[in-house]
Amino acid sequence: MKEELKYSLQTIFMQIGQYDRYAIFDFKFGSEAFNKYGSTVYGYIIYTPSQRAALKAQTNSGEIPYEDGLIILDGALQDPETNKLLKSDGFYVHDIRSLSTMDLGPIANQYDNTQTKDIPNTITLDFSPSLLDGERMQYMNFNNRIKEGIPLIAGEKRQYYALMLLLDRQRITEGDKQQYLIDPDTGYFFDDVVLTLFKTYASVDEKGSTSRKLVNRALGNRRRERTKFICRHLGIAEKHIDKLKVYNEPAWRELMKLIYGFESEVLTLWGWRHQIYWDFERFIHIYLRHYKDFLINGSSKGQGTGFQYTLKDIRRIINIVLEQNHQAIEERLDQGKGFHIQNDKGHYYNGNYYSLRINPDGKLMQFHPQDNF
Repeated sequence: MKEELKYSLQTIFMQIGQYDRYAIFDFKFGSEAFNKYGSTVYGYIIYTPSQRAALKAQTNSGEIPYEDGLIILDGALQDPETNKLLKSDGFYVHDIRSLSTMDLGPIANQYDNTQTKDIPNTITLDFSPSLLDGERMQYMNFNNRIKEGIPLIAGEKRQYYALMLLLDRQRITEGDKQQYLIDPDTGYFFDDVVLTLFKTYASVDEKGSTSRKLVNRALGNRRRERTKFICRHLGIAEKHIDKLKVYNEPAWRELMKLIYGFESEVLTLWGWRHQIYWDFERFIHIYLRHYKDFLINGSSKGQGTGFQYTLKDIRRIINIVLEQNHQAIEERLDQGKGFHIQNDKGHYYNGNYYSLRINPDGKLMQFHPQDNF
């Protein structure tokens, strides 16, 4: 059998799989793969973590096996049904007549890369909004979602009505104010409403202005509340967070920006039937447990496997993995069930496997990279 194989699982891994190269497979005429898929298929080879680890060990050994086996492909054909079969059924190495690649960038082994990574094919656009442009864009986004029948989560509703009060005051009713904007315990605006209304004005007003005083008070309340949650979550005292400032002030500043600035948000919008969202508790859990610069000494929880990306890119990685599991997530939520992948089911992207857990209501509970073998 070995003599009949033009390729093997191991040679394909060495040439293509370990580098995640775009592969083009031509099948032998009349073979099972030819009859099932046609003469040619193309896409990226899919490996589970254990398969990749085993092939890596084999190809680094003194005697490299030369084996037939199943290839699972993330196909890029125009027919979605064929792509679905390639991902579920795959094809055998012995059916391959020829194999070629199309490289869209430098060839690199991202799985073995332990350095900070860039997200491939990133284009950065500079945006310098004028006064209240950000608020206008967010208000327009909320209105478009409502028009399309995409509901707002609880935190977004409060922000929406605060923006309505700021930008479209004639639309808001007294009932809306009482229901969404006024804290019944104090009779005043909720702190996050104050921030929505005044944060932009405070950024340009003089020191000591009313808007600055209101915003500073709201931010102070937010910091105290969220810092208490972090301490409970990690099993630490506030002094341990203060120590982060001593031994890693840039990381402490980044953490403070998140504590002050995070707003509950929907992570998936257009094209989704279900909304995947996170609140501050899940957001900060993911970042504190898996962003290496946020390791806080004294925590009884420690840290899990760390992201190999800068802070600003982690949010984008989450979106990429969600989009690449779009159909599977929607199908589970349609059934009233949560979605969970981990270990050998982890999702592979740019050299890392990711675990992901979503509650039946769409709340993102866990997201983190797995250990590479």
